[in-house]
Parts: sequence; structure tokens; C-alpha cells
Amino acid sequence: MLNNFLYHSTVERKATFVLLSLTAILWCLSWLWPMLYPTKKANFSEFKAKTEAFETDMALAELEEEETRNAKFAPKKKYDFEEDDTYQKSKKYERKTKNKEEEPSVPLKDPFPFDPNSADEQTLLSLGLPKRTVRSIINFREKGGKFRLKSDLAKVYTLDEADYTRLSTFIQLPDSLERKTFAERKPREREAPAALDINSASAEDFQKLPGIGPSFAERIVKYRKSLGGFFKTEQVAEVFGLPDSTFQKISPNLRCSNSSIKKININTASAEELKTHPYLRWKHANAIVKYRADNGSYKTPETLRTIHEFDDAEGTYWKIKPYLEI
Repeated sequence: MLNNFLYHSTVERKATFVLLSLTAILWCLSWLWPMLYPTKKANFSEFKAKTEAFETDMALAELEEEETRNAKFAPKKKYDFEEDDTYQKSKKYERKTKNKEEEPSVPLKDPFPFDPNSADEQTLLSLGLPKRTVRSIINFREKGGKFRLKSDLAKVYTLDEADYTRLSTFIQLPDSLERKTFAERKPREREAPAALDINSASAEDFQKLPGIGPSFAERIVKYRKSLGGFFKTEQVAEVFGLPDSTFQKISPNLRCSNSSIKKININTASAEELKTHPYLRWKHANAIVKYRADNGSYKTPETLRTIHEFDDAEGTYWKIKPYLEI
């Protein structure tokens, strides 16, 4: 039995010999490979040199930054403008130009009454005002400005205080404006709007009512059109966004004529046409058409009361009744 267990066939013996041979070859290669192909050591000298150069540059940059910061906050040397020839020449030219500009181009006259809102350039120059001041006044008026008080003229930044004092008594403007007290003001009386027919009034007519602006006026007209006309004034309160307080305020000025109400024929109208009315939903429109298809034409609009969809808490039947016909 042991011989059978240790017995190897020819194929198995050959396979064992091949495996042992491969194992020996691999072991020899692992021992000879480092000798045939030695591993090269990494050279970090170049990387080390670049790193040292980078650290040196950073240190120099920090040093320069510190020197710049110290120089910024160090006391500055006062510049002597008196020794600068360019500065002296510019100041001399500036004084020369200023004196030439301020010289009036017309003969001076004794001060006379004038209105700074209407006086022309020659008039202002004859009063002894410099050209630049005259230009400032005229530019102010051309831009829509107006002097209302005498003190307003003193606000012209090019007007010398001595010139204003010399001419103040000749300025034809009040020293101050009279203001009425609250008790003296007469309250504006608002004319009570006339009664409006809500089925014929335009958006402009509705705007005459208190609390009704362009937006609400357009909404009322649009809602009236979608309904097919109002049959009572209370329907105005259904306009989207209209406060109840506003409706209560305008309701005494509203009246309603029912002659222009647009009717819907429930025997011929389609579900799409019925749905366009603000008081009807899809379930109402479909119920009307379905009942008509199952039972024939309506004899009277009151037949809708027998339809389940109109038996609701919203009172849909009573709201839509004035708009129905057969």
C-alpha cells in the first residue's frame, strides 16, 4: 500500500524534474543578478544644490522686504521747495496767470442792483467780479441751478468773501423764505367721486375712486371681462388682492346695470368654453356636458342643481346662474 502511495508515473517524474530544474535556475539568477547588473545609487547632489540656492533666495527676499518696510516708516527728509527752480517757475507762472485772470475786462462801475439769476457776463464783470467767478455763476445757471436767497450766492466757491460783502446789499433776492405754518396751510379738499357703473366704467374712471390705483383699476376691468359683466356690486370685492377696507370705502360710489351681461348657452357650449368662466372648474364644465349627453338638452338652468358637482359649499350654482341661458 505504501508503495502505491509513493509510486510516480513517468509523466509525474518528468514534471518533478522540470520543477526542480526551474527552481535551481531561479535561485542561481537571484544570486548572480546583482553581480551582473549592480544597482546604481541615486545622486542627490544636484537636488541638494538647488534646495540650498532656493533657501538663500528666500532669505535675501525676506531681508529686502524688511529693509523696504523699515524705509517706509522711517522719517522722510523734508523736501526744500525753495531750492527747486522748477517749483519757483511754476509758482511765478501761477501768480501771473491768476492776476491776469482776475483782472476785469470791462471798466468797473459802482455797485448797482442785480439779479444773479438773470445778469449776463458783462453785467457781472462790471460789478468787479473775477472772470472765474462769473464763469462759475453762469455754469451753475446753465446746469439748471437757481439762486433763491442772497446767501446762496456766497456758496459759489470762487467768490471772495470781500466781494460778497461789498455786493450783498445790491443782490435782488430775499434774505430768507417765508414758510407757512401747519395751521396756516389750507387742507386740500378732495372732490367726492361720482357713482360709477361698474359694467361701463373704464380703468381711468376706477382710478378716481379712493384707494384704487392703475393696477387695481386694470384688475377690475380684466375681471369684469372674464366674468362677462358684473350682476352686482359685491363682485368687485372678488378682485384679486383688493383689500376689503378699500372695497368698503368705494362701495357707496358703485352701481351696477345688468343689461350688458354676457350669457353662456349650456346646451351648446363645450367643456373648454365653460371652463373659461371664473366661477366654473373642470369638474363643473365636464358635468354639464356629460349630463347633456346622457339626458338631452337642458329645459331650464335650474337642472344644474340636481348635478352632484354643483351641490357644494361655495354656492357655485347661485354664482353662475345669472350667466346661464338655454
